Amino acid sequence: MGAIDVRPVTAESWEAFARLFEAKGGPHFCWCTTYRVAARRDLTTSEKKACMRELVRAGTPVGVMAFKGDEPVGWCSVAPRETYVRLERSRTMPRVTPVSSPTWTVLCLFVPRPHRGERIGHALLAGAVAYARDKGAAVLEGYPFDTAGVSSTHRGHSRIFRAGGFQRDGKRWFVRLRA
Repeated sequence: MGAIDVRPVTAESWEAFARLFEAKGGPHFCWCTTYRVAARRDLTTSEKKACMRELVRAGTPVGVMAFKGDEPVGWCSVAPRETYVRLERSRTMPRVTPVSSPTWTVLCLFVPRPHRGERIGHALLAGAVAYARDKGAAVLEGYPFDTAGVSSTHRGHSRIFRAGGFQRDGKRWFVRLRA
């Protein structure tokens, strides 16, 4: 099982990101725009891809990818809560931190089927924590599918969050990154 390197998605890593999303079984149907775009249902797949590409090109934090060598083997959507525009009115995932507290949110963990069982999800979440901390987040939160009552299994499982040092607060799991 080779070493896993987790790093942020940037304009320089866009091709690897696109390769991961467009591979068989990849999340090419949503391009992780579900919560980032208000009118997401009206967008075609190519428009979703273009939207994500523009966010990356503009330097907006969108997440981290796991690599084994040059091969992308996982994705974690982690970004400032405010960049997920559809969370603003979410009753399932309401904001519990003050607006003045820099809060980041994990909304997706994806590992292609051939790489599942290799602890890549754990590495992705650890990389998400490091990335959010490096960017000044005070709190990182997530909503695993098994505790948040969300049907999407791409949210990750609570055992990954627990192993990553997160604490449970109702449906929300969180870790404080600074006081």
